[in-house]
Amino acid sequence: MLLGVAIIVGLLWLFYKHWVSNYNYWKKRGIPSYPAEFPYGSDPNLVQLKKFKGYTIDKMYHEFAAYPMFGIFVLKKPMLIVKDPELVQLVLTKEFSHFRDRGLIELTQKDILNHHLFHLRGDKWRAIRMKITPTFTSGKMKAMFPLFISCAESFSSLLLSKADSKVDIKELVGRFTADVISTCAFGLETDVINHPDNKLRKIGIERIKVPFIRKLKTALARLFPAFSAILNKRSNESENQDYVINLVKNIIEQRENNGIVRNDFIDLLIQLKNKGNLGDDRKESEESFEMTLELMTAQCFSFFLAGFETSSSVQSFCLYELALHQDIQSKVINEINEKIEKNNGLTYKALNEMEYLDMVISETTRKYPTLSDLHRECTKSITLSSGQKIEKDTAIIIPTWSLHHDPQYFPDPDKFDPERFSQENRDSIIPYTYLPFGEGPRMCIGMRFGLLQTKVGILTVLRKFKVEPCEDTKIPLVMGANSATTSSDKPIIIKLVARS
Repeated sequence: MLLGVAIIVGLLWLFYKHWVSNYNYWKKRGIPSYPAEFPYGSDPNLVQLKKFKGYTIDKMYHEFAAYPMFGIFVLKKPMLIVKDPELVQLVLTKEFSHFRDRGLIELTQKDILNHHLFHLRGDKWRAIRMKITPTFTSGKMKAMFPLFISCAESFSSLLLSKADSKVDIKELVGRFTADVISTCAFGLETDVINHPDNKLRKIGIERIKVPFIRKLKTALARLFPAFSAILNKRSNESENQDYVINLVKNIIEQRENNGIVRNDFIDLLIQLKNKGNLGDDRKESEESFEMTLELMTAQCFSFFLAGFETSSSVQSFCLYELALHQDIQSKVINEINEKIEKNNGLTYKALNEMEYLDMVISETTRKYPTLSDLHRECTKSITLSSGQKIEKDTAIIIPTWSLHHDPQYFPDPDKFDPERFSQENRDSIIPYTYLPFGEGPRMCIGMRFGLLQTKVGILTVLRKFKVEPCEDTKIPLVMGANSATTSSDKPIIIKLVARS
């Protein structure tokens, strides 16, 4: 009996020693690091995620204000937080070949919906990125603009039914963005604006949430990397995954059988599927691949997810700030009226002339970046000019939230000030301190689409309404922990006031 207890105690002690011995990782490499304690590492919240991760990293960021980078531990896994703008540029752009993957999850064949550009690695990511990029040119956006306007008209009718009442603004704009993305990506007339319980939208909302079971899987995957593929298997419920696959399959069959061409996102994927590989323009270093139904489904679902969630968040944060700053709101409304009148209606040209609206949206994405941090993985060891070495497989974190709220880059960072992004001031922003869409070859491919969608949504509200705070408006907002993107912990409630 005593022998058995002694063996168990001995094994536990060895396990503990093996675990905590890794906490010397950064010290051995001459890189300053945040203290770590068994079992969580540098901070329990990086594992438990009980509060917004941006707040946790921001605390560390300021404690290491004098250093260009510093190490942390999540459980026993070492991660490097890169905070100096020049080092951020090195990771995202200058030495991209050393940091080209995100390394967030291990992909499995059964977890189909995760095989999209955000998670794909290496040559497969590069090949698909090159082929999909033409979908998001300014010319394509202009061609899609009538679809945006059609959705905006339905959205306007919904807003009229809410006149002079308190609303959860993210819920409303979320219906609009889901309609736009369904129309432009899938060619579907979903009418989510009037039918908010649409199946595809519900799947998207569930996917953005971070429930306890997903937090647990993430923690275990970091703790036992060899088993991460098993732990992440079928991270989407099989029923939801099958629904999205069948939806895309039916759209493809309908288009191919009836010769339907819309020149949209799914059309490009159909062309790639029928071509079979990268063809004559494939470089030797690229990986030949087959654009299967599963791969097409993953790209479509990723486009949908990013399109409706990120844009609805930016719009809701923007309208919240405009409600609190009536002077800024008045300038936006005056510009919208002026440009629409000048161009004899709401045209693509009129929208692109709304410079102050651009400034307001830029300041919104500065104060509320969609992702609190960017992730990269070192795919090839590199020695920095300082002599410090970043080894292959090292996880890199770029603290977007902290950079956007650092007073040395953005004075009085909690103040909502669109003038930071005026023509006179924009050039004074230090490169790689403002990263709402990332930077470099892996920056957000749908940036143009997202901005267009955001502008149309905001001006649709402001053409007929003012937004005002009410007794249920939370001031200031506090970011929550249960979303994969930056999101308020409480609904954003404002009042819609009809304009005469």
